Amino acid sequence: MVTILIFGNIKFGLISFATILIKSLLEKHRVESKRKKFIQKLKYKLRLVIINDENFEEKISFKLTPINVFVGLSSFIVLFTILIVLLVFYTPFREFVPGYSDTETKRKVIQLEYKVDSLKDAVRMKNLFMKNEENILSGGKGLYDTAGRESH
Repeated sequence: MVTILIFGNIKFGLISFATILIKSLLEKHRVESKRKKFIQKLKYKLRLVIINDENFEEKISFKLTPINVFVGLSSFIVLFTILIVLLVFYTPFREFVPGYSDTETKRKVIQLEYKVDSLKDAVRMKNLFMKNEENILSGGKGLYDTAGRESH
C-alpha cells in the first residue's frame, strides 16, 4: 500500500522517503563495514619463518601484524634519523655541512679580517701622505692631515 500525503502543492511519498532513508543507512553501514574490514586486516596475524634451505630446519619465527610492521619500520626510521643527526652535529662530520666549520678555522678567519682591515687603513694613510707630499712639493699648502681631514 502506497500512501501519499499532500500538503498544498507538495507531495510526499512514504515509499520515496523510506528508500532514501534505507539507502543512506546502507551507505553508512557499507562505510563502517569497510573500516571494520580494514581494521581487521591490520590486526590479522601473519607468521614470518626463516628456514635453512638445506635441511628445512626452522631458524627464526615471528608472529607479525601489519600494525606491528608499520610501527617497527616507523620507529627504525625515526631512530636512524636521530642517530644520523647526532652523528653529523657532534662529530667532525659537521664540517661538511654548509655553514659549519672548525672553531680554529673561524678564529683564523677573524684574525685575518683584522689584519686586512689594518692593512687597508695603512694603505689609505700612505696614499694620503703621498698626495700631501705631491701637493706640498708642487707648491701647495697640503691637502689632508694624517687622519684624512682637510687642513685649513
